[in-house]
Amino acid sequence: MESKVVYQVDDQGLYVGRAVADPSPLDPGAWLIPGGCVTVAPPKAPVGKVCKWDGQQWLHVETSV
Repeated sequence: MESKVVYQVDDQGLYVGRAVADPSPLDPGAWLIPGGCVTVAPPKAPVGKVCKWDGQQWLHVETSV
C-alpha cells in the first residue's frame, strides 16, 4: 500500500513528529491527511529552538523549559 509522510503539530503549532497519510480510496492521486498534520517538512531547528507551523510556513521559536 502506498503512503505519504506528513508532519504532525500540536495545538500550538509546535512540531511533534512524523505521521503517515494514506491514499484516498475515492479520489485517485489525493491523500487523506490526518488532522493536525502538514505536508511541508520542517527545517532542522538550531540549538535552543523548535519548529512551529504558523499556518503557512515553519518558524523557529525559542524553547521554553
